[in-house]
Amino acid sequence: MTLKSSRSLAALLVSIFLVGSTYVHAKPNSKGADSSIVVGTLTNVDSSGRTFDVQQTGESLRKLHLDSQSKVYFVGFSRKSKHEPKVGFGVKTSCGMNGQIKTITFTPPVGKPSTLGEKRLTMTEQELFNEVDKDGSKSISYAEFSEHIYYSPKHGPDSFRKTDQNGDGVLNATEFNKALSGVSWWKLSRKTPDEWFFQADENKDGTLSIKEFAIICTSGNHIENIFKRADEDTSGGLTQRETEAYIHSVTHEKKKSRRKRK
Repeated sequence: MTLKSSRSLAALLVSIFLVGSTYVHAKPNSKGADSSIVVGTLTNVDSSGRTFDVQQTGESLRKLHLDSQSKVYFVGFSRKSKHEPKVGFGVKTSCGMNGQIKTITFTPPVGKPSTLGEKRLTMTEQELFNEVDKDGSKSISYAEFSEHIYYSPKHGPDSFRKTDQNGDGVLNATEFNKALSGVSWWKLSRKTPDEWFFQADENKDGTLSIKEFAIICTSGNHIENIFKRADEDTSGGLTQRETEAYIHSVTHEKKKSRRKRK
């Protein structure tokens, strides 16, 4: 092997190593004992109110602490309530490897998600608002929205905070309607699956490319995986039947499997 070819091979191996290393470090780390994103429930607050134990959902118990650079948000709480961490609050935080908190969001406890069944698909915004307003307060709390409209401990707090424009801890009718517009099942229920398919099929070839599918699917970074799962025949394009099946999976509740009687 010549000196020139040896150098070329070495350069190629270094390039491969660098690309591989970049990929490893670029992968999102949102699960596990060392994850930079922690989502779970507050289980302990120390006497200083700056060190917390958070039980990650389905994962490890994490010990986190605030410093002078930490940003703290309370989402879903009224202005009149005392904003201090309490055991049982929901938590979403970004942190360093040593548990140093960069940003942390506290949310009120949320009960078991309970969607409203298929009747929700034909409701107007006002009808849905009235149905979800369980306490008759003429506003929608964080818990009500999470339990009946959109349950996501990871994405829900940020979405609710951005929608609650006046910062009073609840959604009025206008804010509720805006929040609804970003909920997939609500958006897709406003048209029939056929209407969505024909709207998305811009080149009218009878299938949807991933670019066309993006008109229907609003899941952003996850769209490629969703597209592959929906593409049952692995043809690289979604048929009208496959598109309808995807939309139905979003708009309708999954039925719980019944256990066989002994």
